[in-house]
Amino acid sequence: MIYTGNVPESMMKEVGYDRLLSRYKDLFERFMGPTELLFVNDTYQFSDYSKYVSTAFDEAAKAKRRQEVFPKDCQKAFEMGVRFASKSR
Repeated sequence: MIYTGNVPESMMKEVGYDRLLSRYKDLFERFMGPTELLFVNDTYQFSDYSKYVSTAFDEAAKAKRRQEVFPKDCQKAFEMGVRFASKSR
């Protein structure tokens, strides 16, 4: 399970999404087998922020995170896929 969302990790935890999705993970494991969970937080809302009026998000901070953190999250997702593919043989 890969969760992507535009909220920071701290807000996700404050709202309780991490606990809720962990419960879903447990249900998937119980009925479907081994399950992994990956949270990808603070993602882009828009591909071009100049086309929207959005004061709730810091475009520069989003761009920095997309450049520095998002590639690592993509690598984690890729590795997750490799693990699942290797188990299905």
